[in-house]
Amino acid sequence: MLTAGLFLACWFLFPPGKALAGMVLCAIVVCAHFIDHDHMIIPDVFTVGGAATGLLLSVLVPSLHGEAHELFFVASVRSGLDAGLGLFIGSALVLWIALFAEAVLKKEAMGFGDVKYLGALGTFVGWQGAIFGMFGGAILGCVWFIAAYLWQRITGRNGPVPLPAATPEGEPAQLGLGVHVPFGPMLGLAALIYFFWAHRWVDPYFLELRELF
Repeated sequence: MLTAGLFLACWFLFPPGKALAGMVLCAIVVCAHFIDHDHMIIPDVFTVGGAATGLLLSVLVPSLHGEAHELFFVASVRSGLDAGLGLFIGSALVLWIALFAEAVLKKEAMGFGDVKYLGALGTFVGWQGAIFGMFGGAILGCVWFIAAYLWQRITGRNGPVPLPAATPEGEPAQLGLGVHVPFGPMLGLAALIYFFWAHRWVDPYFLELRELF
């Protein structure tokens, strides 16, 4: 029902080509969300495969990145470049943050699956969406973690939408400092927020920011 609802939203909100590409994005996010939530892993079919699919759809459907030109070839190349930037900036952003956090904390702070996953999402939402996905996902993750932690501390049991946690060795654990929690669901949710709604404000903001330099 969730997937069907997202497909329906794509159909009503976007032109046919972008709607089809958006449906693929939604399917990837829904599958990756629940797999990462349950098993703390994002299979390569949704990261590497998602990136390849996003690049291909960007070339075939330039409207995915808002590219329009009287010559399809020109719009296609521009859209493909937008997807490539989203792939490299998205994956590089997560990778450098993960490396910095690992250097500070002296332990792994983020899985490589998250690196590949945000890169794949970036092929659909561009570099602006990838940046929004990273920091928007971090905000969503903090809100979810704090709410779940407080609920657990007050009631003594998991919340109605539990946030799974594990030790660095992969053993189940209670929420708290030093445990691992899935970040993929937050990245995917933030990417969908950008794709459906927030791009109207995020893109002009980045455009104004770029003009300052």
